[in-house]
Amino acid sequence: MDAGLHRHSNTGRRLLIHTNTRPPPLTSITQLLNPLPITTETRYNGFYEPLPYKDWQYAYNSRNKFEHPPNRQRNVQRSSSIERRPVGDVLYGASHGKIERLTEPDILYLAKDKSRIDVPEWRQEHGREAKLRYIFISYSGQQFKTQADKEYLHAVGKHAAQRAGIEAYWVSCSCLGDLKKYPERVYTICDIVRGCFDVVIAVASQSSNAQQGALEEWGDRIWTLPEMLLSPGTDQIEIYLKSREVYVGGTNFDKSSGPLTRREFPRWWGDAPVIGQLVDHIEGSAVMSPLELTTTALKCLQRRNTKEYYKGDRSYSLMGFLRQRPGVCNYDSEFQAFARLSLANDSNLLLERLICLLPRQPTEPWYSMDDAWDASLWDIYPNTQICGIGHNDTIIIDGARAANIRWKSFPRVMLRGHDTFKRVCARIALTIFSPLLFMGIVVLAVSGPVGSGLAIPGGILIGLASLILIPSPVLIKWLYMGKVWDAQPWFIGVEGHMSLPDLERYLFGANLNRLAWSTTGSPLSRHNFLKKEEYPEYPDHCEGQDPMKDRGVREKINNLRDGERIFTLVDSYTMTVTLFSAVNPPVAAVACGGEGGMQRTLLCSWDWTNNTLYRETVLRLETRTYWRMNPVGRIRLGLQPESGRQPESELQDV
Repeated sequence: MDAGLHRHSNTGRRLLIHTNTRPPPLTSITQLLNPLPITTETRYNGFYEPLPYKDWQYAYNSRNKFEHPPNRQRNVQRSSSIERRPVGDVLYGASHGKIERLTEPDILYLAKDKSRIDVPEWRQEHGREAKLRYIFISYSGQQFKTQADKEYLHAVGKHAAQRAGIEAYWVSCSCLGDLKKYPERVYTICDIVRGCFDVVIAVASQSSNAQQGALEEWGDRIWTLPEMLLSPGTDQIEIYLKSREVYVGGTNFDKSSGPLTRREFPRWWGDAPVIGQLVDHIEGSAVMSPLELTTTALKCLQRRNTKEYYKGDRSYSLMGFLRQRPGVCNYDSEFQAFARLSLANDSNLLLERLICLLPRQPTEPWYSMDDAWDASLWDIYPNTQICGIGHNDTIIIDGARAANIRWKSFPRVMLRGHDTFKRVCARIALTIFSPLLFMGIVVLAVSGPVGSGLAIPGGILIGLASLILIPSPVLIKWLYMGKVWDAQPWFIGVEGHMSLPDLERYLFGANLNRLAWSTTGSPLSRHNFLKKEEYPEYPDHCEGQDPMKDRGVREKINNLRDGERIFTLVDSYTMTVTLFSAVNPPVAAVACGGEGGMQRTLLCSWDWTNNTLYRETVLRLETRTYWRMNPVGRIRLGLQPESGRQPESELQDV
């Protein structure tokens, strides 16, 4: 940060006020001697200060396979569906392989004698026209762990298949095979569910009257919920309850409270309304868009538990609801796995919309879609494209417009107004004042005795200058006041809170009532109707208010978490001021999408160690600011700021 920061106390917190630049005195004497025009030199062709940023690194996983490093490109065509890497070799993610869909399982058990069959060999022997239907046994590994439990599951499969008149059954404990050799089979279970005749559920309890607790535990796993939702049967799903008091030798089954339909299952879990939406989609009564389906399924699965085989298993569990399933990398994090799933499928620009959301708390996980403005993903219209996935849970975006945020001083802002009659007269009068006064003094000095021939012209010149001097305050007001039609765009950052009069004195030299508080720029912004006694002709007009005058805002500032601070952003183009909170001072404003007639603009800090911009907060700026920002190349973006980072204060030469 710049030097010259003075600390003071305000609302119980230590705030910072930038006082590095002294406001220039706007006195009548200086303006009379040197009347400056209302316009100054235009900077950056009338655009915001460009962001000096460029990303040179390879992506962890590129959207286009030809952007992989040379050693990766040679292996793209022969990549497998599961890409394993030794410990420490995590430079680049999985290649563009994908997991193919299964038409039927590789292994089944016949119901008549519980004998295991290899399905491809069985097909060669009996022909493709032979029927080989099967029952899918859904269970939780937390309830069935021992060899006796395994025998019980086979007994359930045999009983359910014979009861339905089906030839075989499938149970994962015996039909997945060697997962160390074929780990991709875990991610094809959804295909096995879709291809089965019906699904039955096996649950276990310590007593004979505990189906509720057993179903709650069964539904708490991320892999069992999709099995219920993807069940092809339209009738009720049978439930087998293994009770320690009733079950003996795998031949007797407890009579549970009865089978359940899909619509009856959600009531057993705490997120019933969300699961109900998935049930409506599966049954076709209320079909969701790909964007809604992905976000709703992710919300359900993230609430559930699992014994992770890979770090990205929580995201990979979404494969059951998506058409395209990219190859799996054993070093993908949850975010990287989700990003790869989103890029591989038509998810309606999910990631591009996700980066525009502002979590209510900075500590919320990446998959949180609880926006501070209560907006949904489909309310956002992205301006960018995700072109790759970076290391350390970052993404690479392209097509954004960005601007630098100035911290070192208050610049001189170019203002442009119309040449009105009053302004032209004032400019002419103030321009000729100095020559008249100077010439009058010179003429009198060389005129000699009073009454000589040159004394009278000198007196006339000084008299004319005096006539301009008397109304000079009014002339200066005509010259510098009035409506501003255009201004040089600047984003100016101030740490702490400053009042509008103080900011105007630093920007314009005087309080001219040009700046206004933003109405909905940040979660700290406040607005209300214009004062009726001052503006009776505008009863419905909205006016931004100083957030520090609101009691709720002051309480929020007092309760900020450790490391979070208050900043003020001045936009000289729209003449608005926005108060916001962030962990690190942002150095870049990146416009990524529109929402509700405003531009979602990410304020980002910069970590020079990995050349990454980290999202500190998201502001809602006027859409016209987007067209005054310069297009920028690819940006490596992180969604969560790191509290311990010490980023560079700005990306410019100070």
